[in-house]
Amino acid sequence: MNKEENFKGIIISANVRKSEHVDDQVDELVQLAASINIDVIGVHVQNMHEINAKSYVGTGFLDEVAELYFDEENEDESSIDYVIVNDEISASQNRNIENRFDVKVIDRTQVILDIFSQRAQSKVGQLQVELAQLEYLVPRLKGQGINLSRLGAGIGTRGPGESKLETDRRHINTRIKEIRAQLKVIEDHRERYRARRTITDVVKLSLVGYTNAGKSTLFNLLAKSETYEKDELFATLDPKTQQLVFPNGFQAIISDTVGFIQNLPTTLIESFKSTLEEAKDSEFLIHVVDNSAPNSYHHYETVGALLKQLNMQDIPQIVLFNKADIDDTHHFIPDYPHMYVHKNMSGHDVREALLSLMIKQMKKYEFVLNVQEQDHLYRLKRHTVVMEQELDDDGNYHIKGYEPHGNWINRILNR
Repeated sequence: MNKEENFKGIIISANVRKSEHVDDQVDELVQLAASINIDVIGVHVQNMHEINAKSYVGTGFLDEVAELYFDEENEDESSIDYVIVNDEISASQNRNIENRFDVKVIDRTQVILDIFSQRAQSKVGQLQVELAQLEYLVPRLKGQGINLSRLGAGIGTRGPGESKLETDRRHINTRIKEIRAQLKVIEDHRERYRARRTITDVVKLSLVGYTNAGKSTLFNLLAKSETYEKDELFATLDPKTQQLVFPNGFQAIISDTVGFIQNLPTTLIESFKSTLEEAKDSEFLIHVVDNSAPNSYHHYETVGALLKQLNMQDIPQIVLFNKADIDDTHHFIPDYPHMYVHKNMSGHDVREALLSLMIKQMKKYEFVLNVQEQDHLYRLKRHTVVMEQELDDDGNYHIKGYEPHGNWINRILNR
């Protein structure tokens, strides 16, 4: 789809057992659609006990909605370009909805995949998106004889290319294997890098959070970086890592990660697992929450659920309530140390406050070094938080401080 083209679309959603989050999901889908130049001019929600296996929502409901958008001058044409479904649907559901509207039907997953396809800049990011797209398509093409136009043409298939898949779809599984092999090579390289980092014992922090919570802005503030930041969903897909030096000399590295979202497609979670696992060996997760979002608590819960799905729930967390200058009325108390951050705070102030929160989850230590072990003292100051050091009459340093977890000092001093 050409970035300059603009389209009109409507959203159809099933509200199964009156979910309290359906309005949030629909509002979010409106923003997602705008990211691929679809202006949503109507939202239609049907309350249901369960999803209709053939048509997603009721066929009568579909007919009623379709009538609203027939062109008054030409009843055989619709006044909209797309119907967007607020769930991931099957090929048969897609076909049945399309038959009633006679316009292209795309689902929430395809919209997200299309945005990812536009935003991925690195080779690995592009491979991960293509893998997710192909894995989404396989069950919808295999043995179905379905033309790709039924799946929305370029939407959600921007990377692989419609004509190539349509004429050569028998090779999709071969391409999936090729991509997985390439990603495995990249993952092995990252694993070796992580192993080297473990040897050097640099504390690692990873920013996680809901999409558009302001992670990249905080990353730039903390690390004095110039990574891409913009007020849009999924502005960051490719992980960024920078050194972070705290006011007292303690050093760490900090990574920015892809934002999470409600109903993040399973294919994307699987494809981006190697990227998200960059955060898996972190000593701390910095969970960034948009304090100005009216549904901030639901965002917080969504991220927590995904962290649990990735087996990262036991990593110590610090919660930063971002954009507190915009709205400071949506407060809730998280289970972790937390602070409020606003645009007028300096990087120095945020780093200082962040370190104080990290200390709350560190282990206190006391250590004695001979005056001749200056190199060890230097390493302690770089890789642990040294609070006190005193030199006694016998030439020994008595050091008090905090280490990320047990046995950290022995590791960095090779003892």
